[in-house]
Amino acid sequence: MSYRTPALTLAAIALFSLPPSGCVKKETPAPAPGPAAAAPVPAKADPVCKDGSKGQHPDGTLKECLLAQDWVSGPYTCRVNWSLVLHPNGALKECKISGTATFDGLVIKDSLALYEDGKLKRGIVAAAKTFGDVEAREGDWITLFPSGALNRLELSAGPRTLKGYPCKGSENYFHENGQLKKCTLGEPYKQGEKELPPGTLLCFDDSGQPKEPCGLMTP
Repeated sequence: MSYRTPALTLAAIALFSLPPSGCVKKETPAPAPGPAAAAPVPAKADPVCKDGSKGQHPDGTLKECLLAQDWVSGPYTCRVNWSLVLHPNGALKECKISGTATFDGLVIKDSLALYEDGKLKRGIVAAAKTFGDVEAREGDWITLFPSGALNRLELSAGPRTLKGYPCKGSENYFHENGQLKKCTLGEPYKQGEKELPPGTLLCFDDSGQPKEPCGLMTP
């Protein structure tokens, strides 16, 4: 007696070749990329000072020196061969700068002095700037209060009218409210019945009224 094995249909073969449903491998989605790490901020280089020129604060930190090479502090480049002065916290206090520095529209060149919080204290004007009705011109030295108000104006050229007075030179001061505090006359000026000669120092209170006595040390 002969036996014949039944032939498998193509459909049955295909069915048997499929893996059980519980064994199907699932693809795991790739994790989303995390935020890019911020680039490290380079540490500020210490000033390189000329031998024997260093001065120190009481805590031993650098106070001042003569620069042996340019030194960069934030947006300012302090120039080689000039004096550098630092605040006790290490912030820039004074130096000669390359180029210009801008503070709220006021452009300063060459010499720069800063308060400890980084606000401008003193510098040379690079472009004319008005403080109320007083104009500081290119080349003038200015000193500011911490508030940004004009404290002192050192005129780079001849007499200039400040608050109605023909002032000259470096001894021209203002109250913080903008009133003239001191003025060195650059021309003869008649005050009441008196004719005041050039070089006379005038003092004023914070309402703009003349006051006596008046001298360089008058507060």
